[in-house]
Amino acid sequence: MHRFCSSSLALLILILLVVFVCFVNAQNTTLRIYPASVSVEVGQSFSINITILDVFNLYAYEFRLGWDPALLDMVNASEGPFLKRGGETFFSYNVNAAAGHMVVDCTLLGMIPGTNGDGTLATISFYVKAPGECTLDLYDVSLLNPFEQPISCQNVIDGYGHFSSSTHDIAITNISVSPLNVLPGQTVQVNVTAQNQGNSFETFNVTAYAKSEIIGTQQISLNSGVTTTIPFNWNTTEHSKGDYVISASASPVSGELDLADNNRTADMVVVILSNGHDVAVISVGSSKTIVGQGYNVSITVVTKNYGIFTETFHVTAYANDTVIQTQTTTLNSAASTTLTSIWSTAGWTKANYTISAAAETIPSEMDTSDNARLDGIVRVGISGDLNGDDFVGIDDVFFVASHFGLEPADPRWEPNCDITDDAYVGIDDIFIVALQFGEEG
Repeated sequence: MHRFCSSSLALLILILLVVFVCFVNAQNTTLRIYPASVSVEVGQSFSINITILDVFNLYAYEFRLGWDPALLDMVNASEGPFLKRGGETFFSYNVNAAAGHMVVDCTLLGMIPGTNGDGTLATISFYVKAPGECTLDLYDVSLLNPFEQPISCQNVIDGYGHFSSSTHDIAITNISVSPLNVLPGQTVQVNVTAQNQGNSFETFNVTAYAKSEIIGTQQISLNSGVTTTIPFNWNTTEHSKGDYVISASASPVSGELDLADNNRTADMVVVILSNGHDVAVISVGSSKTIVGQGYNVSITVVTKNYGIFTETFHVTAYANDTVIQTQTTTLNSAASTTLTSIWSTAGWTKANYTISAAAETIPSEMDTSDNARLDGIVRVGISGDLNGDDFVGIDDVFFVASHFGLEPADPRWEPNCDITDDAYVGIDDIFIVALQFGEEG
């Protein structure tokens, strides 16, 4: 009787195990990507969840995920909360970025039951680098219970991604200004043209400037491809005479990558004039800061007529208080000109000289504060001394040799190396340095 009961119990347990296995296998376990479909713009990131539905006693899992590497870069993978509900876990993944696929593994740790129900196994993040479409391919799925037995997964559902080439791009395409010459208190009309060069509706601010001062700001909205002109009125009251650079900027919109064309400067400056006679020296420049005794330096002087009358006047360039050259120029109202004087240093003492220029005071001129301007120091020294240390050394040889063959248009142009002042660093310049090698002065 006892043996019968034991046999009956064993049979009952066997039947229950068979029923249990059948029950487990009857579960409609599904592994899928959520959301099933994503639509993302180029330059943005997105994440997908690998979710499981209707699973019983899940202890460990492994799956592979594939994508188009020409469109996407995998950024990160992290474990979801589902398996952690059962206890401590170990999560890992391995990525082949070039091929566009990865394998993800996770398991519970210790002699513990698996986890039941629905939830997120993992979260994967991507960056969209090109437009197109691709399947987010979920495959080679393996689910295990605590006895290392496979759990059947009847449904494995892929995801899908659509990646658009939508762009956000606005630009300032033109600035027109009228009139260009005004007296203080007159109004200048500034028209700024803005364009939506992207393919999304945009709202943004456009700001106009005179120098760094804000003329005004307006908010506008533009559909894709639409251009509009925004008018600004600049009241020049309380602004002093001078040249005013007009510019405009468009505030960047969300997702905009090309910001180079959000700012623009008008082609012409606005000149605020004096209501009378007024000439000025705008700038003074010398072609070199160090020159060999006996060689030439070019002195350039920019002068301007800020008055309302045509003026004829003298402009003089100086080295210290000694006149280099005096020239006569005639300028209409608001006009400017550049005058060039050639300073031959033959006979000049080796020393530092301050370069300056002055425009003569014309009859009835009220503001003479800007009639003269300083440039800086030019050192007259030994021929071949290019660094001004009163010695022609190997450093000077290297310096001129490193600039051999250069002309003023080259960004590496160094005018002090053009000893002969012929707008070219040639063998003649190198020869002069070599000939004077070792000289002190």
